[in-house]
Amino acid sequence: MTAVTANLDPLIEHLRRSHRILIFTGAGISTGSGIPDFRGPDGVWKRRQPVYYQDFMS
Repeated sequence: MTAVTANLDPLIEHLRRSHRILIFTGAGISTGSGIPDFRGPDGVWKRRQPVYYQDFMS
């Protein structure tokens, strides 16, 4: 067992005892998985027209 693994033991045990787990991630985490980003140079915002609040509500 490495020192890094030993430091993770309390977290691992907590996760094992949990019934539900929610993980928040930051911007860019999805791009490594192949999901296109929104704000990048070739982002989704350049290919699709945004839906504005007023239009959505009507």
